Amino acid sequence: MLSDLTVGKPIKVISTFSLPLLLSTALQQLYNIADSVIIGRFTGSPGLAAIGAAYPITLFFVAAATGGAMGCSVTISQLFGAKKFRELKSAVFTALITLFSIGVVLGLLGIGLSRPLMRLLHAPEAHGVFENASAYLAIYSVGVIPMFVYNAATAIYTGLGDSRRPLYFLILSSVLNVILDIIAVGPLQLGVRGAAWATTISQAVAAILSAAFISKKIISIRTEEKAKVFDRAILKDMSAIMVPSIFQQSCVALAHTILQRLINSFDTYVVAGYEAASKLYNFVYMCLNTLGTALSSFVAQCRGAGKKKRILEGFKVSTILCFACMLVAVAILQIFPRQLMGLFVDAGTEQRVIEVGMNYLRIISPVYLPICFIITIGGFLRGMGHTMTFFLETASEFTVRVVMCYVLAAAMGSYLGVLWAWYFGSSIGFLICVFLFFRVKKRELADA
Repeated sequence: MLSDLTVGKPIKVISTFSLPLLLSTALQQLYNIADSVIIGRFTGSPGLAAIGAAYPITLFFVAAATGGAMGCSVTISQLFGAKKFRELKSAVFTALITLFSIGVVLGLLGIGLSRPLMRLLHAPEAHGVFENASAYLAIYSVGVIPMFVYNAATAIYTGLGDSRRPLYFLILSSVLNVILDIIAVGPLQLGVRGAAWATTISQAVAAILSAAFISKKIISIRTEEKAKVFDRAILKDMSAIMVPSIFQQSCVALAHTILQRLINSFDTYVVAGYEAASKLYNFVYMCLNTLGTALSSFVAQCRGAGKKKRILEGFKVSTILCFACMLVAVAILQIFPRQLMGLFVDAGTEQRVIEVGMNYLRIISPVYLPICFIITIGGFLRGMGHTMTFFLETASEFTVRVVMCYVLAAAMGSYLGVLWAWYFGSSIGFLICVFLFFRVKKRELADA
């Protein structure tokens, strides 16, 4: 069902639209968490460390797919809000073809460079971590193509105001992923390779279903003039948002890659604990980031319809919702870190892994609060077409964070320096985002 986000009370529209997106993202993140939990339980810290060593590269793939999807979604939202249905149809097929092509290129690179990348990141040789990490990354890369297709389809649905349909496909895919994970890692004893194949197969199911249904839906829309299957002019407009979005999301992955190289220099139990805790952190972040994604579509549709006052109302509602959810998330991570880490490894035999994860969650979780504003202001800026501006903010934030991670880790002689460094990056990001919000508001929404 397509939804016009330019009508109705903003709080109801955004809440209703965001919930399926949040659930979809939560299920998508459970792909990675399921791998870590099952691997940690069946193989212990060495298997968990292997997935952790490969995680920054897999995160880069996810970031590129997410960033590309954001660009497609904003363009489609603007065309849908302006009721330009012929251009809308062309934009949909152009988005599918473009992201599929990017997925093919990155997937092939991941397969061919899996071992060199693990060497570059200094994946530990001990306990077979390097070999397992390389194998996991190569197999995971096969699933990059369906990952990009699914994200393209999801972006199209989101741009058209339908956040429910992708959720249905992902529920089926997520259940399949868990079942295959348990079978492959348990009875078949395929270890991290089995977990990677389970994820790849599940992503393929989600991609095929979502792409088939959205194509059928778009073809059924009738227009006076025939729409182009691939429109270079639309791709140019889409790329103006897509390329900065990919770079912006990739900054996150690049920061994790550089930091993972630093983390890999510590003992295996530190790598394992950091891996498990970072999955929990990213689970919360990616789920709440859907409010920014929803706000982008909301702002883009309202901008296309010329409803400036409604844009600010939507931003206010999204920020309040995001901050409230962040408070709940911080409370849970502060009160139950031991129980959450216990999902990944046995508390009796992996106590050092548990302690590393607990330190991670307790030190870093308060950073969510300024990140809340970064998420919603980022959504506002993307919807207004200022994607490059937000990319520069992200680049600045992560540059400060990475530099301080190395400085504090060396000064403290411990991985704890990596954790405390997050406060420097997030503080810089928060201040820049607030400045950018008021500047755009003054220039483009002064009469709202």
